[in-house]
Amino acid sequence: MAKKSEEKKYFKLGEWEVKNVRDLDFGTFFTLQCEGLTLYNLRVVPAGKNYDAFIGMPEEKGKDGSYYKLFSIYLDPADVAEILDEVEKQANKKRR
Repeated sequence: MAKKSEEKKYFKLGEWEVKNVRDLDFGTFFTLQCEGLTLYNLRVVPAGKNYDAFIGMPEEKGKDGSYYKLFSIYLDPADVAEILDEVEKQANKKRR
């Protein structure tokens, strides 16, 4: 097994499309479709005092009552910014 690198490796998306934007009372959710990969139920986590907005991964409630991520994917920060912009555009169209 290879030794873990200290440097974070980002998954670089090729072509992608934001679909099924849902603006709910408890957050904005969407689907991200890429070549060979579709990620459902991603959510927009708004910027806070100490962090920028980011894409939250789907979670499932465990028997202990805690929530656990179903998977993690570390997207390139430039891709994240573009995806969040597209989600916001689509959500704004639906709000009108």
